[in-house]
Amino acid sequence: MKDSKSIADCSKETGLSQRQLRNYEARGYIDPPLRITCGEIRYRRYTPENIENIKIFKSYLDQGFTLPVAATKTALHQQGKEVE
Repeated sequence: MKDSKSIADCSKETGLSQRQLRNYEARGYIDPPLRITCGEIRYRRYTPENIENIKIFKSYLDQGFTLPVAATKTALHQQGKEVE
């Protein structure tokens, strides 16, 4: 938890907006981050692994792949499989 970052910090580091991060998470394209609860509010906390996977996902988007294809390629990368 100590190394985790807020959605604002994750956004700055990955180049995706906070809205995009929430959208991609809701649609299942990226893994959901950790959640912490403070009172009645739940905050997203992104681990270094989350951020690295989001960067990989974004790199596929930047190469012109569609959202579903980028998500599939990212998942294969996470599993250590070769990605074409």
